[in-house]
Amino acid sequence: MDDADLRERLEQRLMSHGVYVTDLSTAEGTLRIEYETASPGEGVPHREVGRVLNRLLDLLGEGWEPLDVRAEVSDIEEEPRGTWRADAEWLAAHDRGDLSDVDLSQRVIDTIEEA
Repeated sequence: MDDADLRERLEQRLMSHGVYVTDLSTAEGTLRIEYETASPGEGVPHREVGRVLNRLLDLLGEGWEPLDVRAEVSDIEEEPRGTWRADAEWLAAHDRGDLSDVDLSQRVIDTIEEA
């Protein structure tokens, strides 16, 4: 699955939730996603992190190979809100059933750095 296909598949599911992918690229084993959130407030909305993560997990079943994920979040005025990450190893462990939804979510939430 190339970057254009991956971006299209992510955008299709996320836009209805107020998550707008503005940039996506893969390099050196890392998927970098930049997206804007329409959610009010400060910081990185945890619910949207979950939505992006769940969509990536869905894509594992469609042939996407897990990569380290690095996400940058901004608001719709392009002001930075923060970053988060998910390691490929965590995604693969979840896919195998070795890591629960709750444990995966907690690991990812723990990586959030507010802007």
